[in-house]
Amino acid sequence: MSPSKSGRKTVTKHVRRRVLERRVLREDIRDELIEDILHGRLPPGDRIVETRIAQRFGVSQAPVREALRDLELLGFIVSSPFRGAIVRQLSVEDLVQIYPIRAVLEGLAAHDAATRITASDLKRLERLLATMRSAASRGDKRAAVDADFAFHLTIVEASGNWLLKQFWERMRLATTTLLTIAKTHRSLPEIAERHQLVLDALRSRDADAAEQAMRRHIDEPGQWLRTAMEEAEAQKPDQRRSTPRAKKAAG
Repeated sequence: MSPSKSGRKTVTKHVRRRVLERRVLREDIRDELIEDILHGRLPPGDRIVETRIAQRFGVSQAPVREALRDLELLGFIVSSPFRGAIVRQLSVEDLVQIYPIRAVLEGLAAHDAATRITASDLKRLERLLATMRSAASRGDKRAAVDADFAFHLTIVEASGNWLLKQFWERMRLATTTLLTIAKTHRSLPEIAERHQLVLDALRSRDADAAEQAMRRHIDEPGQWLRTAMEEAEAQKPDQRRSTPRAKKAAG
């Protein structure tokens, strides 16, 4: 091999290695920031400063910028021309609208997983359900939320539908927020037990039953949240009565 070809090959390998290292850095930073957001270390409305993140990880701003682009695509942050990257604030209406989408996606995931799920997957679901029950008995909301999320992720992955998983991943912030809300206002043991019906259908490899069980599992708290939102709206004072125009009309 001529020296020039050898040199080009060395440069190519070096470039590929740098690209791979940067991609790994980007993914590590992205995943760490996701955990910070999901566990409240980066609360909604917080500004994410590229230079601070770069200093924290000991890297340049390039992989940080790429990680933030990923987070925006996944719905964790929003970009503002003047403030930069901001942790997304979800409204109650956002959460209510996401429930039917989750029901469709996860219903399909459960349907497909029923005929593809492995013995290893089923054992993992059993362990996660046991963790949920244990956390519920202790009143450990965070452990219950983490196990609940992992339970649903296992089913989505078992479906073998990579496109479905991509759509589902984009709702991760909303899903975790919904799980946290549900476990704050509802019975933890009751929520844990509702997962048993899904697991039983998957274990029996009944695709239709698995889909129906998953849809019911998601639809029911969705209806509860919508009702709670409507009741909260109904309890608000009529703002029209406090306006000058309303007072003039009344007088």
